[in-house]
Amino acid sequence: MNRWSLVALPVLALGVAAFAKPVAHAVVPVTHRVRMAQQGAKYLFNPANFTIKSGDVVEFVNVSGGPHNVAFDKDHIPAGAREILNKAMARRQSDLMGPFLTQANEVYAINFTGAPKGTYSYFCLPHRALGMVGVITVE
Repeated sequence: MNRWSLVALPVLALGVAAFAKPVAHAVVPVTHRVRMAQQGAKYLFNPANFTIKSGDVVEFVNVSGGPHNVAFDKDHIPAGAREILNKAMARRQSDLMGPFLTQANEVYAINFTGAPKGTYSYFCLPHRALGMVGVITVE
């Protein structure tokens, strides 16, 4: 190899590196677990209010005091969220309303992939009047 080749190879390598696109790292969704429970005379989601990212999964677990379900308040979700939630909610009873969980430790999962940013008010239909409500914030 001549001396020009020795100079040209590192310069060529730097030029190729300058045009190479950085490798995008996959974003791994996080699973958030929400316990649905009765504690004395109180019915609650634990946690009730929390923040997730679009693409995360929320698992609702029937711990005690059921039957429980999760439903979203159509007047308190971001624009465009209704269709996405309905598609993500398997075994829906009706619009934005998941099935009743009757078995101990039964899990109902909702994937928030494509969910618009904003706040999502949710509740348990049988226990809404008893304060079993919450808010999920999607960042």
